[in-house]
Amino acid sequence: MHKDIIKRLIEEDPFLKNVGIKVMSVSKGRCKIAVEFKEELTRTGGIMNGGAIATLADATGGCAVLTQNEGRNQVTVDLSISFLNPIENGPVIAEGHVTRTGKRLSFAYIEIFDGKGKLCATAHGTWFFIGGLNQ
Repeated sequence: MHKDIIKRLIEEDPFLKNVGIKVMSVSKGRCKIAVEFKEELTRTGGIMNGGAIATLADATGGCAVLTQNEGRNQVTVDLSISFLNPIENGPVIAEGHVTRTGKRLSFAYIEIFDGKGKLCATAHGTWFFIGGLNQ
């Protein structure tokens, strides 16, 4: 799938648009996404909310999978996150790559870094292909 189409699908998704996710780069099996560190994505204590981090991980893994799924729509089957360090600054950068793709499933690994380049979370996810992009 063409990287401009993938960028548009991610950045124009109604939910992800509200989060402020921006695609930085896309290549075969890889995606790099950024989101600004902003109050709307924090929790008590001024650190990034775990749900916001999970959203970033899901979008990044899904973006990487989109580069290899031949235009089929997909849904997340599972997403496992390890929160290693609090995120207190940005921009927050997530890098994901596909580790394996089969006929109906694809697997990705994601790393999330704070604005100082410190590794703050890792994630593994599985995506299921459900048909064409219009389904």
